[in-house]
Amino acid sequence: MRALILEEPGSIRLQETAIPRPSTGEVLIRVKAATTCGTDLKAYLRGHPQIPMPGGFGHEYSGVVAAVGEGAPFAVGDAVMGVHSAPCQTCFWCLRGQENLCESIMATKVLGSYAEYLLIPERIARINVFPKPAALSFEMAALLEPLSCVAQAIELLRVDANDRVLIMGPGAIGLMFVAALKHLGVGEVVLAGRNSARLEVGERLGARTLYNGDLQPEGRGYDLVVECTGSVEIWERSLSFSRRGGTVVLFGGCPSGTSASFDTRRVHYDQISLLSPFHFGTSAVRTARRWLMDPNFDLSPLLSGTRELEDGEQVFRDLRDGVGLKYVFQP
Repeated sequence: MRALILEEPGSIRLQETAIPRPSTGEVLIRVKAATTCGTDLKAYLRGHPQIPMPGGFGHEYSGVVAAVGEGAPFAVGDAVMGVHSAPCQTCFWCLRGQENLCESIMATKVLGSYAEYLLIPERIARINVFPKPAALSFEMAALLEPLSCVAQAIELLRVDANDRVLIMGPGAIGLMFVAALKHLGVGEVVLAGRNSARLEVGERLGARTLYNGDLQPEGRGYDLVVECTGSVEIWERSLSFSRRGGTVVLFGGCPSGTSASFDTRRVHYDQISLLSPFHFGTSAVRTARRWLMDPNFDLSPLLSGTRELEDGEQVFRDLRDGVGLKYVFQP
């Protein structure tokens, strides 16, 4: 089969590799859609601790079951959608309702969706892979994983229709926050950023948009501020937009070893809650799937077009340069 291999930061090649054979409980899918992700872009630009190199990468997917191991929960020909990890459901964190922090959640993760075939380990196939409804396109189904991360954050919040929300960063995740919060009935969602094309997508999803240079603290502040850039500077700045008693969600992951500084007086005396959600548990995955299956929930404005595996290097150069949001590989 053909697969994109991330050799080292800045270097991708298309390679012929053997088609995996599923063992007990495992599922092999023929990839129909694999969407690009900010994490994969980080790996391409500077490496990533969870993405070994050289090796296959890509972890957002949907497809059709091509082969199964004994006892697998699907049959050949089933259309499926899934995420790239699953909690053990037995460790300290899982038993305390924090499956996203499971001590082995990354030990069995799926990597390599930018390929013709993808092998799903038994634990993930059993817990976090689902039938894909016929009414849901493979492209939309492939967005289950990033949307689950957004759902995890929102499940930790108390969102009210009257909230004033500021989202900082118009990347794919920031736009998914816009779509999810508007879907939940939040009236005022403001999206701030520098990329005008991405801000226009935010407007299509229902946000009021601001160019970063025009973003200033106003009025009493926002009830909820969601940071989606992964920039230490924006982490630090985000608190200045929160109202007293508000919540700041520090969603974007900053480079390892970096530190952020906050006005401790502001955090303490204005009782600002800081939340930094990581990954997702099974409840968030199921919430995201329900959103995707709702005909009134539309993430199609996020997709920047389909690409062939041969286009892999150019796709990530475009993403590096801020051209497009999420591309769809159709191996």
